[in-house]
Amino acid sequence: MPTIRIEDEVLAGLKKLAEPFVDTPSSVIRRLLEEKGVLVKVSPPPAGDRGAQGRTTRSDLTPQNTFEDFLLFTLEEKFNGRGDKRAVTQEVIARMSKRGFISSADLEFVSTGETKAENTIAWGRNALKERGLIERSSPRGIWELTASGRAAARRIQLPIRKAG
Repeated sequence: MPTIRIEDEVLAGLKKLAEPFVDTPSSVIRRLLEEKGVLVKVSPPPAGDRGAQGRTTRSDLTPQNTFEDFLLFTLEEKFNGRGDKRAVTQEVIARMSKRGFISSADLEFVSTGETKAENTIAWGRNALKERGLIERSSPRGIWELTASGRAAARRIQLPIRKAG
């Protein structure tokens, strides 16, 4: 995730718009961009999709291995084995949403300002890299399949709907 520097005056303005103990600078900026129509607004999950005490449970989230399969498949099929992190992540989420794999819990935000889905895709990419399916030496922000990763991606047959 990129690091940005902002003026003290801008930070003071963000603090005025923030809800204490809830918002991060990123979540305030996201809300402003959503209001301007620059970003698509993500609805909060319905109360029925949350565990005890209003918290998301692990069973509400799509498993990381599902994200990994979609990531491998998408990198190969849409990006010919190599793509920009942001574009690949957005495409993986779009494909998973279309097939019924993204839950409202996956769209909740984490402290970094990204969704749990975006975060899980990044962790999935690290796991695939550790297994030798994604290149370790690609430039920053570029995700690239190894020869083994391309072969594995070609064997993946994505299901249409999440079971259960």
